Amino acid sequence: MCSETDQVSAVPGAVASGTTYKIGRVRLPGVREVADLPTAAALGASKHVMSRTQLAVWLSFPSRHYTPWARNQGYLLLLVAALVHLVVSLVIAMGQDPKWGEVLLAPFCLTGLFWGLGLLNVLGSYGARKRDNIEAPAREKALAVWESLYYCARDNVAFEPGVGVSFHPSETREYIFGFRNGR
Repeated sequence: MCSETDQVSAVPGAVASGTTYKIGRVRLPGVREVADLPTAAALGASKHVMSRTQLAVWLSFPSRHYTPWARNQGYLLLLVAALVHLVVSLVIAMGQDPKWGEVLLAPFCLTGLFWGLGLLNVLGSYGARKRDNIEAPAREKALAVWESLYYCARDNVAFEPGVGVSFHPSETREYIFGFRNGR
């Protein structure tokens, strides 16, 4: 453990001190240069940049790498498919002597791709939500462990007071999700 108490800081504080935000007219990275930093598309904004030191990346609590609106894309595709299908059906129905079979089935030539992709996204998001609900208790326990960790700058180790185990900052994720998960 760390013998110098003035060198010890809480892990959330170490992450916050190693993270900076730049606001203004800046250009975001198009690809993920550091594995833990979001890309421009993930942030959804074109004027904010976050940068982290390697220590802050190692000690940070792992975030999910999807945006909340991504779970609703399937419903949007189904809505677009339904609206286009309705408009095309109405156009065909206004033609001369249409048959109901062609009025209802012909628009699938235009909207079938939207229906298919929308259903795939809806089913995929259902599975992802189910997985999130199953993983929620483990993530809450891991967050509680992460919030109780401390970092010693002199020895370059992270530790949890009262447990007696210290580890390199790069092993933070393994520690909070693995070793300490059986609390």
